[in-house]
Amino acid sequence: MALIYAFQDTSGNWHGDPDAPLLETTPGCGHLTYQPAPGSPEVTSPFAGQTLKILYGAVDIDPAPVTYQLDNGGRFPASWQVYALLATPTGSQVTPENLLPSTPRAERRMDISLTDSGHRYLLTANGNDSELTLTLTAATQDGEVHGELHGTIDPAHLPGLTRLLQAAASPSAGQPEPAPTAPSTIPGPKSGTQWTGDERTRLFNRYRHERDLSRLAQEFGRSVLSLEYQLFHLGLAPRPTPPRPPTPPQRPAPTAPRIAATRTGPTHDELRKTHRRSHTPWTDEEEKQLAERCAHNATAEEMSEELGRTVGAIESRLRMIDAQGPAADKARMQEL
Repeated sequence: MALIYAFQDTSGNWHGDPDAPLLETTPGCGHLTYQPAPGSPEVTSPFAGQTLKILYGAVDIDPAPVTYQLDNGGRFPASWQVYALLATPTGSQVTPENLLPSTPRAERRMDISLTDSGHRYLLTANGNDSELTLTLTAATQDGEVHGELHGTIDPAHLPGLTRLLQAAASPSAGQPEPAPTAPSTIPGPKSGTQWTGDERTRLFNRYRHERDLSRLAQEFGRSVLSLEYQLFHLGLAPRPTPPRPPTPPQRPAPTAPRIAATRTGPTHDELRKTHRRSHTPWTDEEEKQLAERCAHNATAEEMSEELGRTVGAIESRLRMIDAQGPAADKARMQEL
């Protein structure tokens, strides 16, 4: 479908997207004497009363719900960007880079639009390096306006305002933040259960704004160590170091002779005859292989054979690295 995708005002400035890729080889060209209806908001547009040079053609752009009649009698819908430029009182524009003058301009003009859940959202900005006038409009696909925000702001405050809007759209917006606590040594209410994809996505987004693992552990109902392993797998933090068990207090030397205990189980050397890596330190590569095999539904017995360790050692390490998979779930159930 052919639509108006760019226009030139009487000062020779182009607006819209003159470089939009065409589905046809040659664009159409015409003229439009822009005369908004008396009493409508469009009469305050800086383009009102001008004869504009129009470019139209078949482009892969969503049309706005407004059709304009050219001076030669042709009728074409406009792109949302052209519609916003003509309809808004600010007359904001986007000037292609190849049409910029040789000297930099202090004036800032911007129009951005998007469609989400059947609604159309427009952002118009107009101003300079010290002050921007912003207009946010929420409308239906048919152009019916449901709400509008308008005001001025220093461009330096735009990043903070953006983060504030993101926080307002968050499911946890308006809820009081939990009080900070010391790193939890007691498993949270979800400790020992498998992380879901939604939980990992939420952790990825929350970690960008909240770096206090104690708060996140309370929010997600997980231990701090479990969060650290998830952040490591998400590429957001280094591999965590599991806490070392406390050193038992030294016992006083016995005053009476003690009878040496008789070993009833196999020695380390004897275990290594059947499990070559038994009682040797785990390497990062082994832990990575263990987590991947567990995630692919390998059993503890299969991983014991592949890694050369006892089944008990496999299950213990699955719990320690918070691995995901049936074998890890079974290992955690046995610990309860």
